[in-house]
Amino acid sequence: MQTQVNHSLGTKLFLLRVLKNPRQLGAVAPSSRHLGALLAKHAAVDDDSPIVELGGGSGSLTRALIKAGINPSRIYVIELDLELANYLKVSMPQVNVIHGNASDLKQILPSEIIGKVQRIVSGLPMINIPQPIQRQILDSCFQIMAPEGAYLQYTYSPRSSINAKAYQLNKKRLGTVFLNLPPASVWQYTKQIFS
Repeated sequence: MQTQVNHSLGTKLFLLRVLKNPRQLGAVAPSSRHLGALLAKHAAVDDDSPIVELGGGSGSLTRALIKAGINPSRIYVIELDLELANYLKVSMPQVNVIHGNASDLKQILPSEIIGKVQRIVSGLPMINIPQPIQRQILDSCFQIMAPEGAYLQYTYSPRSSINAKAYQLNKKRLGTVFLNLPPASVWQYTKQIFS
């Protein structure tokens, strides 16, 4: 019952934040459990590496990661909106919630996880973010990831919301979820390796 109350409060807070700043949140509703399940399937590559989530929102993706069996203590959620970050800290105290900017990951994440992150899961509205800021965010992500790490991004666009070629990344569509409002595609980005 308490979880349902917390989830309802989170959804209400999320919708209020959307009304206040729709471009920052980039969504009309929290992510569905189906989208969360697809992301969790590709984020859970082992049993102990940290997973970073960008743009925690009301916590629907975080809950999906936990439901998929990922230990909450392995999850580091970065949320720029202070009210949402505070909500996440209260509703999911076992998760590492950090109020901060995705372009500052090396400065805001604990030093002991730098270089060990295998997956970054992003709900940031990259399609609304100018290219120079996109570059800062992606550079920040790949600085803290393990060499074989991957960045997972969902988007409501039928195409990739990140110009992979411009950032020297490989891209791969992992799937599309139609049971989401609106339907969403999940893309994986990895660093190109030059020999």
